[in-house]
Amino acid sequence: MTEACTMDLGEDGCARLAGELTFESVPGLYAHAQSALPEAMNSIDLSGVTAVDSAGLALLLEWQASRKSSSAGLTFTNAPSSLLSLASLTEATELLNISGRNSANG
Repeated sequence: MTEACTMDLGEDGCARLAGELTFESVPGLYAHAQSALPEAMNSIDLSGVTAVDSAGLALLLEWQASRKSSSAGLTFTNAPSSLLSLASLTEATELLNISGRNSANG
């Protein structure tokens, strides 16, 4: 069973995602973020993401594209290695402005 992906909006300008960022969870997260993700958010922490697929990557690209059109891009931090591999494979690493987890966090 897929674990829903949740978003916690911090007061520090950073949103935090937790759970599976997959085909099954992306539609609900996308709908929620359309109204909940304020322009003031400048960073999304992915340290709680446990799984990701191409739909998850597409969602992050959509969020980044929507922000770049307003000159306020996002930074994605603590990405799991599976997302970094997928982003590299699709040549989306630079588009996303993404960084991985440090070795202490896996």
